Amino acid sequence: MSRTIGIIGVGEIASAIVEGSCAGADHPDFLLSPRNAERSAQLASDFDRVEVCESNQDVIDRSEHIILSVLPQQTEAVLAELDIPSDRTVISAIAGVSTQTLSPLLPQNPTIVRIIPLPPVRERRGVTAVFPAHAEVEDFFNTLGGSVVAETEELFSTLSATTATMSAYYVYLQTIADWLVGQGWDRNDAERIVRGQFAGLGNTLTTTDASFSALVAGHETPGGLNEMLHREWLDEDNRDALAASLDRVFARVTGAE
Repeated sequence: MSRTIGIIGVGEIASAIVEGSCAGADHPDFLLSPRNAERSAQLASDFDRVEVCESNQDVIDRSEHIILSVLPQQTEAVLAELDIPSDRTVISAIAGVSTQTLSPLLPQNPTIVRIIPLPPVRERRGVTAVFPAHAEVEDFFNTLGGSVVAETEELFSTLSATTATMSAYYVYLQTIADWLVGQGWDRNDAERIVRGQFAGLGNTLTTTDASFSALVAGHETPGGLNEMLHREWLDEDNRDALAASLDRVFARVTGAE
């Protein structure tokens, strides 16, 4: 990718991208929009070759590739104020906003690439979905943990739906800790225990390519305690309920609800 990347909308995900990239020895220059002034200024202070621009248009004028990371409801208002030439690549991290929606807002027809970057890009462990294929965008995100290319935009949107599971994961951990507290454990100790247990499982995911079914089998024995909870709690009805919830999220993401 170009040695200069502009970012409009410097929130949590954009910060993770900058921090992950700057952890490498040879990273691009980053030009940041000034709207989130405190966060942008902090990144510019923390890393070399990161600069806060005077305006969003200044970001556009000085960057060949521009990452858009604004809230979906801000998209039209932000783009209405910008002149983005046809020779730019707009890399949209805006959740649920299709290329069909973006195109009329970009009258000079720059290249549009959609991405779904996740927080682990900060540690260079995030796998980023890309649509459509774009070699330079893929190469950049490969340095942050890897990339996958969706064959269609509809397939790309299924991954937007799965990102909705992240807070539910933490609720799962919270429920386990709450149960321990109910049994008499101190809250801080209960949360430390659960963190330690699941941090180890997270590390396993980063060090093996084993299938999920193989990992399940490796963590339970026939008739054992893990299998007992697995069968009693995550039974077929509950698995179907999760799939149905993902269907509803997908319908919302694609505007089909």
